[in-house]
Amino acid sequence: MKKTLYYYYWLIRTWTMRRNFPKYKILTSEATINAIIENKMSVSRFGDGEFRLIMKERDIVFQNLKNGISERLLEVLNSSLQNHLVALPLSFKTTKGLKQDSKVHWLHFINCYGAKFSPFIYDKSKTYGNAFISRFYIDYKDHSKAETTVLNLKKIWNRKDVLIVEGVFSRLGVGNNLFDNATTLKRILCPAEHAFDRYDEILSLAKQHGENKLILIALGPTATVLAHDLAQLNYWAIDIGHVDVEYMWMLQKATKKVPIKGRYVSEAKSIKDYDILEEFKKTYEESILHKM
Repeated sequence: MKKTLYYYYWLIRTWTMRRNFPKYKILTSEATINAIIENKMSVSRFGDGEFRLIMKERDIVFQNLKNGISERLLEVLNSSLQNHLVALPLSFKTTKGLKQDSKVHWLHFINCYGAKFSPFIYDKSKTYGNAFISRFYIDYKDHSKAETTVLNLKKIWNRKDVLIVEGVFSRLGVGNNLFDNATTLKRILCPAEHAFDRYDEILSLAKQHGENKLILIALGPTATVLAHDLAQLNYWAIDIGHVDVEYMWMLQKATKKVPIKGRYVSEAKSIKDYDILEEFKKTYEESILHKM
C-alpha cells in the first residue's frame, strides 16, 4: 500500500515538472537497431549515471569523477558525427510500459535533475537513438516483445567478426547463445570499475584489435566515450552494455534484478563467486586477446 501511495505521489509531483521538460525526439528500439544495421552507425548510450557525471553531481557505483570524464561525456552528448548515433533514455520521451519502480525512478530523476541537465543537451530538435536497446526486459511490464528485440539485436552482429571490449567480469555471451551467429568473437578485458582511469590504454587496444571488426563495448560511461572516439577514427563501435545481463534475466524469466553467477551485475546485490562453469571456460579463455 505504501509503495502504491509513493508511486502516485511521484506521479502528481512530477506532472508540473514534466510539462516543462523538452519532448526529445527519440527513436524506437526497432528504428535504432535498423539505423545501426542499415547505416553502420556507431552508438553512444546515455543513462542517469552519465548525466550525473556530466553534472559533476557525484561518483557513480563503478566510475569516479576523475580524468576529465565529465567534459568528455558532454562532448560526446553533443557530437554531430555522421556515422555516430547519440542515444538517450526513452524515458525522456515517455515512461509508458515501464514497471512501477522504474517509472518512479525516471520521473524522480527528471523531477530532481531535469532542469539541471537539460541545458547540457544543446540541440533539442535533434533525433536521438534509444539508449534502452540493450535494456529490453527487466524494467518492462510486458515481456512479450523482449525476444523480438533480441532477434533484432542479433542481426547487428550476424556473420560479423566481433571484438568485445568489456569489464573483466562482464563476460558477454558466456554460457548463452547471444553471439552464436557471429563469425568470430574475441575480447579485451578491462577493469570492472573506474575503467576511464585507463582510457588511453583501452582506446589503443581497441584500435589495435578492432580493425575491420564490429566492436561491442560493455564498460559503463567509458563505453559511451570509447564508441564515439572509435567512430571518429572510422571504426564501427556500439556501446551495448547490459545487453547480456538483460538476456540472462530474460532466459531465467526473472521478475526483478537478481545477481547472475559468474558476472558482475552493478544493479543487483553482488555475489562474489565469479567462477565460470567448466564447460564454458576453454572457449571463453581462448577468446581473450588481452587482459588489463
